[in-house]
Amino acid sequence: MSEDLFRWIVTLGVLIGAVAFVVQAGFVFAMYKVAKASEEKVMPLVDTVTPLVGTVRKLVDENGPRISQVTTDSVEIAKITREHVTRVGELVKECTDRTRTQMARLDHILDDAAVKIEGAGDAVRTAVLRPAREMNGVLHGLKAAIAVVAAGRRESVDHATQDEEMFI
Repeated sequence: MSEDLFRWIVTLGVLIGAVAFVVQAGFVFAMYKVAKASEEKVMPLVDTVTPLVGTVRKLVDENGPRISQVTTDSVEIAKITREHVTRVGELVKECTDRTRTQMARLDHILDDAAVKIEGAGDAVRTAVLRPAREMNGVLHGLKAAIAVVAAGRRESVDHATQDEEMFI
C-alpha cells in the first residue's frame, strides 16, 4: 500500500473519531440537561418526603419491639388455634362415631320392639277373637235350635239323606 493512501486512511479514521467524539459530547450534554430538569422536578418531592422518612424511622424505632412482640404473639396464637382446631376435629369425629353406634343400637332396639309389639298384637287378637268366634258359634247354634223349635216341624230322614247326597 502506498504512503499517500495510508495517510488518507489515517486522516479519515481521525476524522471519524473526531465526529464520534462530538456526537458523544452532544449526548452527554443532552443527558446533563435531562438530569437537571429531573432534579428540579424531584427536589420539591424530596423536601416533602424527608420529614416523612424521619417520622417513619422514629415510629419504627419506637414500635419495633412492639411489632416484634405482636408478630411473636400472632405466631403463638396461630399455633394454639391450630392445636384447638385439631382437638375439636377429633372430638367431633369421636362424637360422630358414638352417635352412629348409638343410632345402630337404637335401630336394633326399635326393630325388636316392633317385632314384639306385632307378636303381642297377634296374641291379643287371638285371645280376643277365639272366644268371640266361639261365642258366635254358640249363638248360631242357639239360633238354629230356636229356629227349629219355633218352626215346630221336624224334617224327615229322607229329606236329610237327600241333602247329604247332593254334596257328594
